[in-house]
Amino acid sequence: MIGLPGEIYMRMLKMTILPLVVSTIITGTASMDPKSNGRISGLSLGYIIITNSIGAIIAVVVFLIIQPGKDIEISSSDNVATIHTDIKTSDMFADMIRNLFPDNLITACFQKTQTTYSHSAHIVLKNGTNSTVTVTDKSVSSTAGLNILGLIIACTLFGISASKIGTRAKPFTDFFETISIIVIHLLNWIIWLTPVGVASLIAAAILKASDIASVFSSLGMFVLAHSVGIVFHQLVLIPITYFIATRKNPLFFLAVCLRPWLTVFGPPSTAIGIPEMLRILDVKLHVDSRISNFLVPVGATLERMGSCLFICLSALFMVQLEGMPLGVSNILLIGLLSAVGSLAVPSVPSASIVSILVVLSSLDVQVHNIGLLMALEWYNDRIRTTSNTMTIIVGAVVIDKLCKATLSDSQESALETKTIDTEASIQVVNENGVTESEKL
Repeated sequence: MIGLPGEIYMRMLKMTILPLVVSTIITGTASMDPKSNGRISGLSLGYIIITNSIGAIIAVVVFLIIQPGKDIEISSSDNVATIHTDIKTSDMFADMIRNLFPDNLITACFQKTQTTYSHSAHIVLKNGTNSTVTVTDKSVSSTAGLNILGLIIACTLFGISASKIGTRAKPFTDFFETISIIVIHLLNWIIWLTPVGVASLIAAAILKASDIASVFSSLGMFVLAHSVGIVFHQLVLIPITYFIATRKNPLFFLAVCLRPWLTVFGPPSTAIGIPEMLRILDVKLHVDSRISNFLVPVGATLERMGSCLFICLSALFMVQLEGMPLGVSNILLIGLLSAVGSLAVPSVPSASIVSILVVLSSLDVQVHNIGLLMALEWYNDRIRTTSNTMTIIVGAVVIDKLCKATLSDSQESALETKTIDTEASIQVVNENGVTESEKL
């Protein structure tokens, strides 16, 4: 009974997964205007996808090096969660590709495609003796679970289509934007229950642990792994990216980013830092306002490199904590799900915990010890939010360099057109004193 409040808390979080993913993805992609910002939109979306994927790669590398949950034992006789290791690697990736394109959006909310095997024994006559031969038949069927990959792809296509249609799709986008706002408000209410829920989850996890000392040691290693990944991202990867893009001193960039870094560290929320990010991009880094005004709001919605690192690392840690085998295919699948699922993380505190549940649910892993992560959420949430913010800032600088020539040409073209129109309207006075327009 001690774990019941925590179980109710997790069920309430899971309740928000489906509406959160659908509304956030559609709203975010529909906000891109390909007609007026085609190149900027394409580069921004590509940058967000690439950086989120890099976050997953960093998480996998750090996890394999540090192995935070390697030597921990948690006894959980009631835990029946498993990863289906009897599925061949080729079939697992084939199922993933099939799930990317659901044939029914309704069933994708509670079912996903999975290859199943049936074994039948046949008695055959061989060399005059009867022998039993086992024949394995493979078929594609459905299993219970949220098809998060298919829903994200479908919602992305709906959002892109809505952005191309323009004003005619406004009722559609307004509907899902309203759902997104409602779900985020609901999440804020659920967060008020965090102290009771987390305390219940932690108590239940500790009571099941056979070695409490190893549990806390493993948590310390997890925080170390997460911190190492964030430090590598902010103090190595971002300065290198800035130097390659601008050939300027990256220490100046880090100093400039200090104020927005501190702004988002407190709440913690990327959306809170939007005004400060816009200010330093305009005043300090001299990024074109057309780029910063587009990328910063969109990045605050979709850019989740720090969150993706945390989601992927947490999912791997939780699976390892449960003593389940982690093969190459499962690690790659968790990384992919984390990179894609991080796009649906709203810019509110502790929202990444929901995405961890999405990833583990997609693998049919029912993890009972996620409350251990919540105990350290006050620290992990803040450092990953700062990584999200710095990724947005350096992204605006990179895209400004890539689009500088195009934006300059369009600005010069607009200036020439304006000059011609001005000259064409110059009035001259003829010898009779009558004014007439002289077109040049």
